[in-house]
Amino acid sequence: MRMLRYFLLSSILLAAPLFINAQENEEGKKRISFSFNGISLSADVFGLAYSLLDSYSSSEASLEANIGNRIYPIVEAGYGWCNTTDETTEIHYKTAAPYFRVGLNYNFSTTRENPDPKYSIFGIARYGFTMCKYDVKTPPVTDPIWGGSTALDLTGVKGRASWAEVGVGIRVKIAKFFHMGWTIRYKARINQKKGPNSQLWYIPGYGINKSTGFGGTYNFIFEIPFK
Repeated sequence: MRMLRYFLLSSILLAAPLFINAQENEEGKKRISFSFNGISLSADVFGLAYSLLDSYSSSEASLEANIGNRIYPIVEAGYGWCNTTDETTEIHYKTAAPYFRVGLNYNFSTTRENPDPKYSIFGIARYGFTMCKYDVKTPPVTDPIWGGSTALDLTGVKGRASWAEVGVGIRVKIAKFFHMGWTIRYKARINQKKGPNSQLWYIPGYGINKSTGFGGTYNFIFEIPFK
């Protein structure tokens, strides 16, 4: 619950500058523009490239709305997979499942003088979750007290997890309607479901199952303008 409150507070702080930077109309009164300027579709290529280097990775796409070139509500959906054996313990772990994130981006570069900058710096906040099944196999382990050995062979164990993400990113317009951008994210696990004899080693969309971690994306973005 503490991490969930932290995520909600971060979202509020990212949105707060919209009210601080309210524009003035001809009568000198402050007003806020909530104009809907379009949607964007994007795909992350970092995960696909990383899959060539390691035995776990993910691939994702997102749908993003543009409100006043300042606030960008976003939905991200992806697919994460892992199929690896630890060289030291010889424990094999395998999983593959979809994951989802919801949240927003806040564009710090939009100003009254430059309402649609070609280079944008923005803050991000996300809530992510996944439901998956995983397999765990271990080599025989000898009981030091009673003797004998037992190997663990679990298939289709159900697991789920949720987490929060905050971070920063940069977006660059490279052509009409086309952008490129990257993000760096700090991740904090909120909760997880453990099996009776095991737990998630890799969480699709989150990464290695630790209490906190870092991640990133590198996106190609196609903008569909509303006006």
